[in-house]
Amino acid sequence: MQEPSDGDLTPIVRERAYFLWEEAGRPYGREFEFWARASGEIETDRRAAAERHQAGRSVAR
Repeated sequence: MQEPSDGDLTPIVRERAYFLWEEAGRPYGREFEFWARASGEIETDRRAAAERHQAGRSVAR
């Protein structure tokens, strides 16, 4: 997942939410549910990537 250089994750969340909405059969009136789910998934992915990056760093002592 490539993050925008300006840090705005809105386009990424929008795309993921749309995918989730389609996958669920395009239910009417549940846009906030899918937006929240997409946002949470992306934040979880970002945290995991940061942790992997941090774990890969070596600290000189």
